[in-house]
Amino acid sequence: MIGVRAELVRRARTVLAALRTAWDVTRTVLAPVGRRAPEIIVGLGIVLSVLAVLVLVGAARNDASITADEGTAVAEVLDGADAGHTFVRFTASDGAVLTPDSGVLYPRGLEPGNYVLVEYDRSKPELVRVAGRSWTTGLVPVALGIAGLWVVLGPTAWALARRRRRQDEVEPRPAPDDVPTPDREPVGAAP
Repeated sequence: MIGVRAELVRRARTVLAALRTAWDVTRTVLAPVGRRAPEIIVGLGIVLSVLAVLVLVGAARNDASITADEGTAVAEVLDGADAGHTFVRFTASDGAVLTPDSGVLYPRGLEPGNYVLVEYDRSKPELVRVAGRSWTTGLVPVALGIAGLWVVLGPTAWALARRRRRQDEVEPRPAPDDVPTPDREPVGAAP
């Protein structure tokens, strides 16, 4: 019994030593990333902000396409809507009954069974929006989303940068000129 217990303790110590080694290696590898955390967070915030603005640009382009060759119709809101799509069925000016696969743009407040006036692009009837609504309805939600994003990411990046500055005051990193270099001739120097 004592031999089994000793063997279990030995194996547990071996596993713990391996975990410590793995942790040390992980910390060594990720240290430069952790040091650049404020810049990474600000970069992430910029990327997400640009993506949010691009959503508005895409909506504006869709609206411009609809306005360029606009047709109007009365559409019925269909059952089967999911989180990303609200489906409608309408009759186009050429008599075709259409149900766009991508749903209707700006569907807020629509209920199945309702009838609503829609505007669509006659050259591309899959592109349809609720009449009277445009990309500007997304301005406030996108602006609030970007503001909320920076309310979280801004102070986080600032706090991480402040922590990094404090660590540098306690343990300054050598400047590139202070790093000793081996005594040898520069590459390409005349003999």
